[in-house]
Amino acid sequence: MFTQEMVHNALQTWCDNVVAVGKVHAEGGDVEAFASNVLSENYDYDNGKVLFKPTLTFGAQTFRPTKEGALSYFIGGNSDYPNDNGFKLKPWVKVWYSKEDFILHGDLAIVQCNVHFIGDDDSHIFVNKSFVFKQCEDGKIRIVLHQSSLPYQP
Repeated sequence: MFTQEMVHNALQTWCDNVVAVGKVHAEGGDVEAFASNVLSENYDYDNGKVLFKPTLTFGAQTFRPTKEGALSYFIGGNSDYPNDNGFKLKPWVKVWYSKEDFILHGDLAIVQCNVHFIGDDDSHIFVNKSFVFKQCEDGKIRIVLHQSSLPYQP
């Protein structure tokens, strides 16, 4: 059964992983292996289906139903996804969530929030997020839906 504490832990883990991927890249580590592991541990691509709509995607590659597509969005460098620059490589030095709200439904948590990103160049953006977290058979919490968009600016 999903709990409020599990929601907060899942959101914080997601935020921490954004910073961690950028740090591995900045330090010259194996960012592809690290980011692939983040996807396996935190998204349900290896065991099921994931609905993922990254913030800065469009056209035929708006949605990323495969782990390969998600990895490309995170770190770039995949010729099959020529518009991906590697969002998580900036690097982001601080990431946090705010204004979260959620519905708990059995082994699922349906969550909306804002996520704030501070870059190493002191840039600051925030995006609107929707997640569905699932408590999987192995006990781990993984994302089965991740939708992200920039706030509407009239």
